[in-house]
Amino acid sequence: MKILVSAYACESGRGGEGEIGWRLVHHIAEHHEVWVITRANLRAAHEALFRNEAKPLRLHFVYFDLPWIFRFYKRGKRFFLVYYYLWQIGAGLLARRLRTTERFDLSHHLTGGMDWMPAGVALCGGPLLWGPVGSEDTHPVILGKLGLASRAKDRLRTFVRSAMRHVDPLVRLSGRRACTVLSHTPETMPRRLASKLQPFTQTGIENVPALARPKTDIARHGPLRILFAGELKDWKGALLALQATLNYFERGDLSAVMRIVGDGPLRLEMQAIIAAHPQGHRVVMMGRVPMESLVDLMRESDVFLYPSFHHGLATVVLQAMLTGLPVVCLEGDATGRTVGQEAGITVSLRRERDPVADLADALETLAGDESLRQTLAREGQRMAREQYTYAALAGAIEQAYQTIRSDPR
Repeated sequence: MKILVSAYACESGRGGEGEIGWRLVHHIAEHHEVWVITRANLRAAHEALFRNEAKPLRLHFVYFDLPWIFRFYKRGKRFFLVYYYLWQIGAGLLARRLRTTERFDLSHHLTGGMDWMPAGVALCGGPLLWGPVGSEDTHPVILGKLGLASRAKDRLRTFVRSAMRHVDPLVRLSGRRACTVLSHTPETMPRRLASKLQPFTQTGIENVPALARPKTDIARHGPLRILFAGELKDWKGALLALQATLNYFERGDLSAVMRIVGDGPLRLEMQAIIAAHPQGHRVVMMGRVPMESLVDLMRESDVFLYPSFHHGLATVVLQAMLTGLPVVCLEGDATGRTVGQEAGITVSLRRERDPVADLADALETLAGDESLRQTLAREGQRMAREQYTYAALAGAIEQAYQTIRSDPR
């Protein structure tokens, strides 16, 4: 088949949605002719990657960006969502022009997985696969622990998402035009799309050194080494991770250490907490690091602490699992559903409990039970290798293609 893919994020080496897009279009291009509309500022990164690896013959990129004035105001993510919305419209108009010269069997909105933002390729004709898309809600217990500003922001976010899903004409058009909707949170999708929904895991992992180097010796050697990696934002769980680790340190483990990889709006607050805490010297904030450095840090660590909320399954979680790190996380989002109690410890959220203390309990359990820690680490490696490969995800997408082609409705 000849597939037109819209992939706003599509690059390797930085993780996140870009890695998802890059890996999936490569796998899909093994069996189909694939044309990918993506951002023009990724051209240089693609050219650099293809100097070191052969470009698949059936994979073609079409680069598109909005005029410079829109890119200027997007800097620092000030107006990212406005920019993204307009980019989808522009990509959709480009897709319409491409369809006048290329005979595509179907269009696929692949990355930019928000179920409350439009799929630009819905503006062109032909069958459409939308997804994976979805959006997580914040667990009530976590919402109650947030500050006033964060709670207000979350309520605004919930209102905006609902309004966009039900009122925005382009979002409604995307759902109406889609033959199938791949969703990692089908419970949040409008009921009008129920007949089109197909549950789908949105994130995969490739067993390659650029993403992870699995440990063969997963035994702990020396003090417990805790790692957090992600943007320093509340919903990524950065502050919760720091508070839980310091709580654990206070319980008497005088040798454990923590490293925090990433940057973001919570950096100054977290630095102040570290500076004021008696055990703060055991926490090292490393800022952003290249992917190869993160891979090395994972191999040097014993536990991956990632208490995210209203968050899709992050590539970094699967990288940690494949490396051989048990994951400590919270229930209530895709990370908790993936990890469960098999690949780490997923902390239950109860109104009468403090999630910070419960996360510290999980760290204490793993520090005191090496057999359990190793069992969870091995199971995480197995799950990452067998259940979350990009090849498996691409296979499921290809099945959706075949279903749409045989019954485009």
